[in-house]
Amino acid sequence: MMADKTSGGNGDGSTGEKAQGTNGGLAESVDVKAALSQKITRISTGIPGLDEMLEGGIPKNRHVAVFGGPGTGKTTFSIQYLYAGAKAGETGLYLSLEEPPEQIITNAVNVFSDLKDLPEFFEGKILVKKPEAYNLDNVIEVIENAVVNQNATRVVVDSSTVVEAMFSNDYDYRKSIVEFLNLLKTLDTTVYFLVEASNAEIDIRYKLEHYIMDGIINLYNLQRGNSRVRALEIYKMRATNHSQKLVAMKITPQGIKVYPSEGVL
Repeated sequence: MMADKTSGGNGDGSTGEKAQGTNGGLAESVDVKAALSQKITRISTGIPGLDEMLEGGIPKNRHVAVFGGPGTGKTTFSIQYLYAGAKAGETGLYLSLEEPPEQIITNAVNVFSDLKDLPEFFEGKILVKKPEAYNLDNVIEVIENAVVNQNATRVVVDSSTVVEAMFSNDYDYRKSIVEFLNLLKTLDTTVYFLVEASNAEIDIRYKLEHYIMDGIINLYNLQRGNSRVRALEIYKMRATNHSQKLVAMKITPQGIKVYPSEGVL
């Protein structure tokens, strides 16, 4: 039942009561003034060209799905995000649910062989962890520990596909992942979730992450003749007037580079 605006008001036309839904339940109050006054702060992805496509970077304290098939560079892409934070004095956490942390570190320093300070950052500012048990409580505990005790502000979860496997049905996964994402926002972290696609080509099959994440960055490894070309597109980014181009991406010893003016046909 709608509230009576003519009685019991606060002087602003409201009753001071929370609105009731049709089932008698109370709806959460909305602080409109706070929402209107909130400014978007952006953080760098650390990738030349990509920040340009994002109006300067990813909105702080949001969660972004990095979506791609095998060989598209999801792990490497995420390591560069943490590396950019480390260069700026931030601590970052790479939470691996499959690959051993040692292997992630070894692969990264070999791929980015010209980033001479990367090994040093793996000894301090870039944390690579793996939970002791495969359940969401353990995942949350590792993240909270990194945030509270080591002041981590950038987090990578590899991968949401493994998190989904922790649940027996879609309903439980959806309910838990939404609560998980809301928790991460209270921890003041900006999160990459790696999401596995069925292949490396442009063949998007919408998953839950496409709807609930604040942003989606798709990575591709496209076949062109007898070779393959890496490509990237920003499929979605809330609060951002982002580029919608499918552009070239290269992984080099100096890091990943994105070419906003170089389209992929």
